[in-house]
Amino acid sequence: MILRYFLTFWLFVGLPFFAQADNVAEARKPVDRLNSTLIEVMKGGQKLGYAGRYKKLDPVVKDTFEFEAVSLIALGTHWKKLEQPQKLAFMDKLTDLSVSTYAAQFKEYGGESFQFDSSQDIKNGKLVLRYNLVAPNEKPIKFEYFVGQFNGQWHIINIVVDGISDLALKKAQYTSVIDREGFDALLTKLTQKISDYAKNNA
Repeated sequence: MILRYFLTFWLFVGLPFFAQADNVAEARKPVDRLNSTLIEVMKGGQKLGYAGRYKKLDPVVKDTFEFEAVSLIALGTHWKKLEQPQKLAFMDKLTDLSVSTYAAQFKEYGGESFQFDSSQDIKNGKLVLRYNLVAPNEKPIKFEYFVGQFNGQWHIINIVVDGISDLALKKAQYTSVIDREGFDALLTKLTQKISDYAKNNA
């Protein structure tokens, strides 16, 4: 009887645990891929140069982020007002800017590594995955990756670094530009930022 009770308990209580663990393992795949690529380009650093780092990061960033969801949130109510060609133009520009930012900022290696810390379920089936970027003699930097499933695949929607939300900053900046100067002005500013990254890291 004791063995039967134990097995019954395991089947009905243990299975959700493993389902959750499997869920987290799958959700971590795009984040781990991005993080390992960042460490790789940091190690390549100066040898790769900005163009080389960009080339390595480009397919990984495109595969691991869900830029349509990011764009929708970043532009808020403005997103619905855009024509489809404008939406596509913004997503392309935002993708280019994201790759450029990583290529410009992750250019030197000092023994850093990403370490998984914990996960948390949030609404609508999304997860928060917490990592620490650690380096010798440095205070760990906390990374929180907000991920969700799109067409059965996990993708990154937002990253919060030491409590600062990248997507919240983008939304505040981008909607402000559109309100003041219009959508075309926003694209121009993003193009200039991408150009500055390339020029300053040549």
